[in-house]
Amino acid sequence: MRRGASRSSPLFLGLVAVGAFVVALARFSSTADVEPVAPTAVPAAGAAQAAAPPAAGSDRTDAPPAAYPEAPVAAAGEAPSTAPPASDAWPTIAPERSSPRVLELGGVRPPRRIRSAAALIYNPATDEVLWASNLLDPRPIASITKVMTALVLLEHGRDLTLDVVVSGRDVRRASTTHVRRRERVTLDDLLHLALVASDNAAARAIARASPGGTRGFVERMNHMAAELGLDSTRFVDPSGLDERNVSSPYDVARLVATAMEKPVLARVMGKPSYRFRTSRRPVAVRNTNRLVRERADVTGGKTGYIREAGYCLATVVESREGIPLVVAVLGARSNAERFAEVRRLTDWVRNQGRPLVSGAGPGNAGAP
Repeated sequence: MRRGASRSSPLFLGLVAVGAFVVALARFSSTADVEPVAPTAVPAAGAAQAAAPPAAGSDRTDAPPAAYPEAPVAAAGEAPSTAPPASDAWPTIAPERSSPRVLELGGVRPPRRIRSAAALIYNPATDEVLWASNLLDPRPIASITKVMTALVLLEHGRDLTLDVVVSGRDVRRASTTHVRRRERVTLDDLLHLALVASDNAAARAIARASPGGTRGFVERMNHMAAELGLDSTRFVDPSGLDERNVSSPYDVARLVATAMEKPVLARVMGKPSYRFRTSRRPVAVRNTNRLVRERADVTGGKTGYIREAGYCLATVVESREGIPLVVAVLGARSNAERFAEVRRLTDWVRNQGRPLVSGAGPGNAGAP
């Protein structure tokens, strides 16, 4: 018998058949409809900031909780959730925003040396903007957030003499706080701490102890912003430590003006200092808005700072005619600069800008 298999032998024919099958299978696999790997989702414009956690190694003074949730932290006793809230809980910034009435300066010289990222002078009585820079630009607002926290607390109509037990979650990495874990503090004292001392744990405790817990409280903050027509405003936490809490100078001015219409909040934001006692010890704090202590024409307001927001201040001042105006700066480069620029704008509107307040100035210039 010859070495090797004959071309007509069954063994040889079987090998040829197997080879042909393998080739055909390879061709089929290369042309078959295979489900492609889903591409990585790209967030829509304007949603990137709301979806991404802060960069690692952030050097901000007011740091968020280490776990940094994508949704507000659940209240004590609530099951923690990793899923985002319903779509109406965190409304995106409306594409069409209201156009405020911006007055023309005419022959009035504009304010000088205003270097903050955004600023304005606003007359709530007439809904007129006397002067502004980047009026409608949404920016992180840091602890100015607590003004909305206070409004939602009042809306709930709860007895402010009720005690709240401070939790470990309230104080964890709160950065600025004057309360301690397991201390009992009244809602009224927490309100003062949040607005006078800009206490982050106090704002968290207010939200956590609310009827709907932290998640429901933040949802209500956003719904109230929509009801007030604050189209450039959204919140994801009650303290302002999260840079995804954003607003525009125009919205901030209207928010602060709304709060100052509430006698309770006007009294609190206008206090130079505050003293109270927890269940364990006495506490004394000073208003972070130093202008309340320094100037008789400043009746209230709120400061804010995290690295992403810069130094912010929205305050209510009285014109020479006694008309309340909101002066705000967002994104100042230093603590000293924000106060200096608000003083500068206040002095300008009380002097050179007086015709705009009295109504003697020109009419509507449209949105910037």
